[in-house]
Amino acid sequence: MKKYVSLFLAAVLCVGVLSACSSKEDKASSNGDKASSTDSGKKTEITWFDGTWSTPVPEPGNEGVQKINEKFNISFKPQFIPFDLYDDKLTVKMASGDIPDVIGTEGADANYVKWAKQGAFLPLNDYVQQYDTFKAIPQSVWDAVSVDGKIYGIPLYFPSSGGKKPIIRKDWLDKLGLKMPTNYEELKEVATAFATKDPDGNGKNDTVGLGLAKGIVYDPAFGAFWSSSTWYHKNDDGMLIPGQIGKGSKEKITVLNELYQAGAIDKDWPTQPYNEVFKAFNAGKVGIWYEQVGINKGAQSGNLDIPTLTKNAPGAEVAAIPAFDAPDGSKGYVGGSGYYRIWMLSSALKNDDDKVKKILEMMDYMEKYVPAQEQNSSNEYFDWTNGGEGKGYKVTDGAAEPTEEFSKYAPLANFNEKLGGWIEGDKSMKDYEIQSKTPESKAFNKNMVDMLQKSDFYISPVGRIHSTVYDSKITALNEFATNELTKMIVGQRPISDWDKFVDEYMAKGGKQVVEDVNNLINEAKIQGEWKKAEQ
Repeated sequence: MKKYVSLFLAAVLCVGVLSACSSKEDKASSNGDKASSTDSGKKTEITWFDGTWSTPVPEPGNEGVQKINEKFNISFKPQFIPFDLYDDKLTVKMASGDIPDVIGTEGADANYVKWAKQGAFLPLNDYVQQYDTFKAIPQSVWDAVSVDGKIYGIPLYFPSSGGKKPIIRKDWLDKLGLKMPTNYEELKEVATAFATKDPDGNGKNDTVGLGLAKGIVYDPAFGAFWSSSTWYHKNDDGMLIPGQIGKGSKEKITVLNELYQAGAIDKDWPTQPYNEVFKAFNAGKVGIWYEQVGINKGAQSGNLDIPTLTKNAPGAEVAAIPAFDAPDGSKGYVGGSGYYRIWMLSSALKNDDDKVKKILEMMDYMEKYVPAQEQNSSNEYFDWTNGGEGKGYKVTDGAAEPTEEFSKYAPLANFNEKLGGWIEGDKSMKDYEIQSKTPESKAFNKNMVDMLQKSDFYISPVGRIHSTVYDSKITALNEFATNELTKMIVGQRPISDWDKFVDEYMAKGGKQVVEDVNNLINEAKIQGEWKKAEQ
C-alpha cells in the first residue's frame, strides 16, 4: 500500500459535537448540525470496513465509537485493518459477497474500477452536491473516483501541491558563492561544485551534489516538463505519451549522465535505497535531495531530520528549489491526485435512502477543516472530535498533537488520523509552520509553503480516467523504462539510443497503452491542465 502518502498526511477529519451545539461550535462548523436531519429515535446500524495507520488500531465499542453512536443516533460497527494487511483482507471481504455498508480504500485502483463495474458500489451522483464539504472537491478528483460517469466513492480531499519537492543546502550555495539553480545547466554547475569544492569545509572529498537512489528515486524532475510519471508531452501523432519517453525526460537523463561522469552523484546510487540517501543528507553529506512540508521532520526513518542535520552541520539551512523555466514556457510542478483515501457505499443500500443520507451526513459533518490556531479545547468541535484535551490530544507550545490513546478516545480516529480535519485546498499547508516543534522546522515549512503557494501545478488527465490496458501493462513498462534509463545514466547504454529505447517501450505494450489512454481522454473530453498559483 501507499504508506508514503499517509506519512505526508499527519493531521485529521473532524466529527460532530455533543447534541447541544453552542454558538462557538456553530462558528467552527459552517455546515451546521446536519447530522440529526434523518434521526427518528431509531438507531440505524452502520457497518464500516476500512484500513488504518492508527496505532493501536481503533477497537469497536471504544469511547470514540460510543460518542459517535450518541451524536448520530446510530449503532456504529467499524472494523479496521492495518493498511499493511488491508489489501488482502479487502479482497477476501469483497469476494465473500457480504459487503459492509461502507468500504474504504486508499485510491481508485484496478480493483476499485472492477468492483464498481461489477455493481458492488452505490452510485452517488444524486447525493454529493447536497453536502457542503463535498462541494469543495474539484472536478478532477470527482473524475478520478468515477467509472463510466458514475461517482462511486467519497474522496478525502488532499492538497494537490503536496508530495516531495527538490530541496537544497542553501548554506552551501552561499559558502560557494552560487545562486539557486533555475535550469539544468545551472543545476550541473551547482551539483558539481557541491561534490568537488568541499562545501562542508572538512578538507575531504566526501560530499554528494545531487542525491539519487535506485529506481531513480526520487524523480529529479524540476518541473512538469521533465516528469517521468505524468503525461505532459505529445508524440508526432498528437497523442499524449508517458513522461518516461518524452523529450523532457531525454534532457533530464542526459544531464544526470553528465553529473554521474563528473562525480556529482554517488557512484553506488543504482543499488542504494532512498532511505540511505536521507541518512546521508541528515549527516550533512548531500547537497540536493527531496522533502515535503510536515510537522515532525525526523519522525519517520525516510525523512528529513532537521534536528539531526543541524547537529551534524551547525548552520545548515535547507531551502525549496522553485520549478525551472521549461522550453515551452511553462513553469510548475506536477500536481498530486488531489485526494487520499475513498469511502464507498454498498449497492445493497440502493433502496435505503435514509441510511445513505445518514452515512453521507455523518461523513460531511466530520470533514470540516479546523485551522491550527483553533485546534484547542476552546473549539468545542475540535475538542470533541479529537477525544478531548488530555485524552485524545494534548497541546504543547501552542500546538495540538495526538496522544498515544488517540484512537481510543477520538471519534475522528474512525475516519482519519489527521488533526485539523478536511483539507480545503492548500489551507492546511500553512498549519505546519505553526505546528512545527523546532525553529529550524518552522523555517523549513515556511520556506517550502511559500514556494508551493507561488507555484503552478500541472494536473495530468491520466489520473481522471480508468484504463484497464494501462493497469495491466504499466508496471512492466515502468520497470523496463527504469532499467534502461538507469543504464543511460551510468553510461552502460548511450543516450544516442534514445529513439531505439522509445521504440522498444512502445513495442512492449506502450503503443496499446498510449492508444487506449488517449481514446479515453478524448471520450471524456478532458486534457492536461494547469492549476494556477493563487497570488
